[in-house]
Amino acid sequence: MPKLGIIVPYRNRRTHLNHFTTAIKNYFNNSKINYELIIVEQADKKSFNRGALLNIGVKKAQELECTYVALHDVDMLPEDVDYSDVRVPTHLATNFISENKEMKRIVFDEYFGGVTLFPINDYFHVNGYSNKYWGWGYEDDDLLWRCKENFIDFNTKQLPSKAHSSTALKFNGHTSQVTIPKPFKLKNYTLFCSFNPAEIECNEGYMFDEYNILAIPGMDTGFTFNSYKRYKFETWTADKRCISLKSNISSPKQTILCASINQDEGKVKFYQDGELVDEAEYEGRILHYNNEKKIYLGNSPSLEHNKRRPFKGTIDYFALFNHSLESTQIKEISTNTGLGLTESYGAYVAPHTLEMCYDMRNSSLSTIIDTSHRKKIAEVKDCDRVFVNQVADFVEIPIPYRRESTFKLLYHKENGFYENKWTWTETRKNQLYFYNKVLKGKSDYKRDGVDNVRFELLSDTKMDNYYFISVEL
Repeated sequence: MPKLGIIVPYRNRRTHLNHFTTAIKNYFNNSKINYELIIVEQADKKSFNRGALLNIGVKKAQELECTYVALHDVDMLPEDVDYSDVRVPTHLATNFISENKEMKRIVFDEYFGGVTLFPINDYFHVNGYSNKYWGWGYEDDDLLWRCKENFIDFNTKQLPSKAHSSTALKFNGHTSQVTIPKPFKLKNYTLFCSFNPAEIECNEGYMFDEYNILAIPGMDTGFTFNSYKRYKFETWTADKRCISLKSNISSPKQTILCASINQDEGKVKFYQDGELVDEAEYEGRILHYNNEKKIYLGNSPSLEHNKRRPFKGTIDYFALFNHSLESTQIKEISTNTGLGLTESYGAYVAPHTLEMCYDMRNSSLSTIIDTSHRKKIAEVKDCDRVFVNQVADFVEIPIPYRRESTFKLLYHKENGFYENKWTWTETRKNQLYFYNKVLKGKSDYKRDGVDNVRFELLSDTKMDNYYFISVEL
């Protein structure tokens, strides 16, 4: 007979806990699911360790003969959730409602946090959570990695992956650079870039890792990619207000980014692989960068000032239009990649607005020829020419199985990556450990998990409708 153990890591959120225990009890009153609710409190003054508390709770669930567990955050109240038995790890935190507009949860392809159902035998098989993540972040990434390492059954998803050219320049992440003349003012315009970033590298000498793909220096306008797995477009208004648009969280892959600026309407739009991912409205005007004579791919003279790092990976196509292209045109040129940009086709009717176009098939180790009407020569430094092996239009990635569910979010302060910095310094340490130790095989999950969690038990109390366990780590 299936029995569910609901495990909730907790500290210093009494109001949340009261709301949660009441909501869970009411939700299961009309359910036939046999369950135990286990609250695990961290009573010491160390940084919060969600993974260790969940490990302790799962041990208790095993004592209570639970066959599967729900790893459950205290700030998520069930509205429409199926907690029934599962045969594989199944993620439930898919949809949210909140009375506070600032409260957002981003569900990305590999998101594994919030609420996850786990067969208890599988949980012990992967040795549960790591106990080494203090503060906020990356314990769920580690658990997902453990599942993959132990060949736990996963779902899959296809992501678009289309290069715009069959040849690319390879950037080394240090000295590689392409310098492009900028012989005109920027007003209404569209930036277009096709590239493939290398795997994320986290450098301990930085508070965060952000890689420059394209930059017009000064108060930089351009594209970047960061270790939070997000692409970003930034530009500035004349009164020095930054407009920052972000993509969804996604793993590094062959990608096409477009940014469209329409100063007549006061709108900036950001596209990834032909799909609109972010937009903003503004007042005033965008900087024209009249004094800047160069556009840079890869490295840029401005990076030492904004703490960004040179791009590592390949770039196969770059173009700039003196017009804000419509969404239909951006979709057309992002999906029909073999047709180029110098002639019109389908919904793409604006090749006459093309101010510069650099197809890396026209590159050498020192120059690239502009195929637009301007015929400007770009300078290449420390790049290799490589063939783009585009074997398929999609890449397939493993993702968790999911059940569509809806939760009400209780308000709390943002804990993640906010305004180009981590809210908690521990999160950066967690990120460095995950990328530089776990993913590189320098940690041993068999010695760090539910089997090895260390704690001092302060109390284990049976309340009216739940167990309350208090520990020090």
